Amino acid sequence: MRRKSPNTRRYYSHWDAVRRWDIPFISAHFDLDALTGGKTHTTVFSYRARYQKKGHQVHYCTLNVPAKYLLCDERTGEGIVAPPLAYLQVVGDLDDLEAVLLAILFCAFPRGVHSRPLTTVAELRRCAEEMRWHRGREKALRALRYAKDGCNSPREAVIFMLLSLPHKLGGMNVRDLKFNQKVVVNTSGFAINSRGLAVDSYALTPGKSGVYFGDFVLPAERKIIEFNSKTHHSSERAQLADTRRAQELASAGYEVIGLTTQHVEDPTDFERFALNLLRVKLRRRIRIRARRFWKMRICLQDMLMDCPVPDEIQGDIDRLMAHRERRDARRERERRSIMRMFAGPIRWGLEKWRWNRDMLRRLADEERARQITGRPLGTPIYNRTYAVRPRQARAPA
Repeated sequence: MRRKSPNTRRYYSHWDAVRRWDIPFISAHFDLDALTGGKTHTTVFSYRARYQKKGHQVHYCTLNVPAKYLLCDERTGEGIVAPPLAYLQVVGDLDDLEAVLLAILFCAFPRGVHSRPLTTVAELRRCAEEMRWHRGREKALRALRYAKDGCNSPREAVIFMLLSLPHKLGGMNVRDLKFNQKVVVNTSGFAINSRGLAVDSYALTPGKSGVYFGDFVLPAERKIIEFNSKTHHSSERAQLADTRRAQELASAGYEVIGLTTQHVEDPTDFERFALNLLRVKLRRRIRIRARRFWKMRICLQDMLMDCPVPDEIQGDIDRLMAHRERRDARRERERRSIMRMFAGPIRWGLEKWRWNRDMLRRLADEERARQITGRPLGTPIYNRTYAVRPRQARAPA
């Protein structure tokens, strides 16, 4: 039996594969030039082909990679790893929030809701499960628990994370939220949701197809959260269309909840929106039990507001320093507002500060009781709910 010849081809991989696959909205959140380090990243599977070249970063892989994750252009002879494997290769360079964001962008619509995404969350999870012992596999599986298909804009991805992530990652724990779910309204007077079920009847506006895509949809509660950004929804014509759209969806049995740019960018306004959404609309309690909620919420705010430095100010040191000073000032204002969200960590008993008056009062009461009873410092106090009977000493036999 002849031994199988080794694969000596080099495949574009890691961040170079991400760049060549043209991931939707990737440049809005990730600086690919900085992540590649000025080198071309390739992966080889043969020991003989692992030699380094100037300007190249060669990665030698000894795992048995399925052939479906290794693609090759027959005309040029260049190889490239598939998007699921590229995500698995780069996720080890990111933190938990960035890993979730990158997974959402991999599965986003490149040109509107009617286009075909590059991959899906199910394919990314299947690749991570198959590639055992691969670097970053556990982090990828953790991140894919919170990623969803169907993102349609760079800001939608971060807003989805703000609403759907658990408290330990800085989100509001609305876990059943979905991207751009399709709602079809029949001209016969009945609305049909994505499950094919007919809902309440109503009169359809003439000239409308009756097909809608909600930005963020809660199917069980029949709620649609529409993000009305300043860029696309500030004109009078757009506002009139949004109002008509909300009325038609309301007649179909869905409640439309507006989310503006001000709600998203200002932490105080976002807190009011979250309280109204969870307590009033969804009838859910807010119970924050994660100590790092506020820390991760600050990280999400930076992901929402920060953007790569424009190319026109890269070479001008004065404009670059002014840009950084404005960014740092904005971050400090947002940090103070976020630390006051939901009454802060002290309200939930997650932090005991030195200037906490309740703690100081309790310590003073304990010291006063110790002086009255004469109990030595450090002796534990046992609060029994029953009377203790004195034990009688036995007479020696």
